[in-house]
Amino acid sequence: MRSPESSRHAPEGHASPVRPVRRPSARPFAGASAGSLGEDILLARHGHQILRLRQDHRTGQTVATLRDGTTDAAPNRIEGGVLAPRPGESARLAWDSLTHGGNPESVRELRFLGRLSAIWIAVSLLLGALMVWGMATVMDPAAAEQLMSAYFGAAPLAETGAQTP
Repeated sequence: MRSPESSRHAPEGHASPVRPVRRPSARPFAGASAGSLGEDILLARHGHQILRLRQDHRTGQTVATLRDGTTDAAPNRIEGGVLAPRPGESARLAWDSLTHGGNPESVRELRFLGRLSAIWIAVSLLLGALMVWGMATVMDPAAAEQLMSAYFGAAPLAETGAQTP
């Protein structure tokens, strides 16, 4: 892809060649110079009539000074959702559409998933508590110590010669 400036030539009837538009914010990438959306819009509108381009960061526009002394501006962003929303915004929008969308099926499904999650958490906590209670009451303390030390990679206290308090 070629840069828009590379194809410019002097307009007919003019003796001096057209100065290329200087883009201080552009970084060349693979042989083409990248600019803002406003620069592209202004180049499409006015082409070789542009003398100078500048960025107006306050308004988010690119302003072009033309040969006849007039100026024209173009926005650097297209409004209307061209940019992808941030993850938090998209999650909030999805949650709002599920809860306030007015669709009774989606609300019913959301409640079912909530109940299912609560039941799963309760069963997991109950099974974990039963395992701890079973180990504390049924297992021999030396066997429990050996099991836990083998799991964490440490030697049991009986093997190291240390005394338990």
